[in-house]
Amino acid sequence: MPASQETITLSVHPDLPSADARRSLASWLRNEDRLRGKVTAAPAAGSTAPPDETSAGATDVLLVVVGSGGAVMVLVQAIAGWLTHRRDDVTVKLTRPDGWSAELDVRRARDMDQVTALIEEAVRAATPEEG
Repeated sequence: MPASQETITLSVHPDLPSADARRSLASWLRNEDRLRGKVTAAPAAGSTAPPDETSAGATDVLLVVVGSGGAVMVLVQAIAGWLTHRRDDVTVKLTRPDGWSAELDVRRARDMDQVTALIEEAVRAATPEEG
């Protein structure tokens, strides 16, 4: 993997609907042209569950390989779009290997102005400052 790429881990909460929600989110992200082929399921840290789509449990996460800030923006926008189409309360947590994390919450994503604000905040936090 080129040095300019990193993997962002996505977890879906609350735990009860997360297996179905994670599969739904994975499908949604895989439909984004710039994310196609970059989304995989994996067991969460400390989990022994197999990382396949049919046996996914509440402890599974999605791994998304991103490169430039533009790819991060596409990822965050795709998550926000998915959240606005959810009927139940779901939170998606994004985590980078360096410890950075952000949460996108459907309860705050119903209004498009709030979705835009969530996107801008997450992209600012996720992309390294250029100096």
